[in-house]
Amino acid sequence: MRAIAWTVMVLSGVTIRADDWKPLFNGRDLSGWKERGVSRSGQGRWRVVQGILTAEPGQGWLASEQSFGDFVLRVEWRISQHGNSGLFFRVPEEEFSGSPSEAGFEIQILDDRSPKYQGRLKDYQYCGGLYHFVGIKKSLFQGADRWQSYELSVRGDDISLTFNGEPALSFRISDHAAAARRPKKGQIGLQNHGARVEFRSIVIRSLD
Repeated sequence: MRAIAWTVMVLSGVTIRADDWKPLFNGRDLSGWKERGVSRSGQGRWRVVQGILTAEPGQGWLASEQSFGDFVLRVEWRISQHGNSGLFFRVPEEEFSGSPSEAGFEIQILDDRSPKYQGRLKDYQYCGGLYHFVGIKKSLFQGADRWQSYELSVRGDDISLTFNGEPALSFRISDHAAAARRPKKGQIGLQNHGARVEFRSIVIRSLD
């Protein structure tokens, strides 16, 4: 019998076989995603350009059709100058009022070096922050119009983020009453918040 070789990675304390990773974005079209909160005029619609998931300036967000509770997610993103976006998770599938960052959770994506934001941001509003809750340990944003990476681990009560290869934050949900009321499972989302933003290489390993 031929031996089977396994490739193993250790991410955020979780051992993961390479073949356990699943793409959330196929590099060709919006299969597996649906637009939510997009203007009826079509402003801010999402499309795929040369293998890159792209949103022109507008509003709304792109939601995964599948919901996830515990997972490890890797994504590469690029934000335009002065741009604002976010990575949502555990957002309910049903309709809700307000922002997905209030219904679920959001990791901020922001050109926080822009003069537009200087002196105006709370700790959690800097790039990499867990919106509404906690900021990152130090600035890891490399500037607008450059590809950057997040590795987000969500497991039960614990959220952790690696930003451009460096540990950025860890958060225990039960330590914060408002966070503890958020769903334990929901959609992954990509935000369009009035600026051009791009995503690629989106892969997930479900731990549910």
